[in-house]
Amino acid sequence: MAGELTLQVYGHGVDAEEIDRRTRTLLAEIRETDVDRVVPGGGPVPPGAKPGEALAVGALVVTLAPIVVQSLMDIVASWVSRQPNEFSVKIGDYEIRGSNVTKAERAALVAALVKRLDGES
Repeated sequence: MAGELTLQVYGHGVDAEEIDRRTRTLLAEIRETDVDRVVPGGGPVPPGAKPGEALAVGALVVTLAPIVVQSLMDIVASWVSRQPNEFSVKIGDYEIRGSNVTKAERAALVAALVKRLDGES
């Protein structure tokens, strides 16, 4: 059974056009995996953002089976590692920022996302 995840792409000190460009690059990479569906979606400003702070947000809504989460996380982690440090991707309560996510942290993220998707079935 498939579930749905929203990936939010954040960039500090960049404009909405740059976020859109980078989000579309991530979208194209995710479309090369076995996800059921991935489409651009709206994303709220993250909690704690200060008024007037230079922050842009892009979002992707991904529909996938739990078995595909590992492939999705590999793509997201690879994409984030190629971005300037001011970029991050948030999935629910979890965030991948720059190249600071260890293999153990990514494995825990995959396990949590699979559990969440299994719970939505």
